[in-house]
Amino acid sequence: MRSKGDIAALVILIVLAVILIPILAINLTLIIKGSVNEDVPPSVFGIAPMAVTTGSMDGDREDSFAEGSLIFVRILDDEGRQELKEGDIVTFRTNGTFVTHRIVGVTTSDGKTLSVTTQGDANNVGDGATPIENVVGVCTGSIGGLGAFSIFMQTPVGIVVVIGVPVAAYIVYDIVRVTLARKKAKACDTSPDETDKDEEIRRLRALLEEKNGAAASPSEAEDVAAAPAAENVSPAETTDVPAQTEDPNEENGGK
Repeated sequence: MRSKGDIAALVILIVLAVILIPILAINLTLIIKGSVNEDVPPSVFGIAPMAVTTGSMDGDREDSFAEGSLIFVRILDDEGRQELKEGDIVTFRTNGTFVTHRIVGVTTSDGKTLSVTTQGDANNVGDGATPIENVVGVCTGSIGGLGAFSIFMQTPVGIVVVIGVPVAAYIVYDIVRVTLARKKAKACDTSPDETDKDEEIRRLRALLEEKNGAAASPSEAEDVAAAPAAENVSPAETTDVPAQTEDPNEENGGK
């Protein structure tokens, strides 16, 4: 049966695995994809997490977002680009960087979108027309304040801090827990064999003491009884009786 400490350690390990393994997998995927193809934001399952580094989209609209936010951009193919419309927030490539602004105008020809005009919610002027092929994705949501953290997590130091520190802390915790458990078990260790042996030794000692006590009691009783008996014995009485001898001559004269 598992102890409470074992159960707690198992729960902590499961929680760490559930949280850290996906984080590590996502980070590695983004780092590898970003180094392979720099023209498209690195994505996981078609969604590219991107950090906002300026306040150009900080507005009053429901889907506006501030500097430092983490946005999620769905990567588009050619068909998806043709479905874009005014009001969509898109990410496009310009001058080697990615910009995410709102579409304020769409230029079409023969029912086909050729370019889009974008502008930041906080900007007073637009960005001009952007060729549709330069649009890489459409923003589907954002989380405020996580942009800087996501950038930090993709650095070597960030990976060590976010993943290495919790793992190291768990290892230290587990070592301390196991050490204390072993000390406690050693202090309370009373195996059945040793207990039976100790009981047998105590029983034999008790029998030996009892036997020695029984052997000493008759001996003391005999000594006590012998002492009065010796006092009642008187010295032997003797009577001097003159030795009687027969005279041979007298015996012959009688005849």
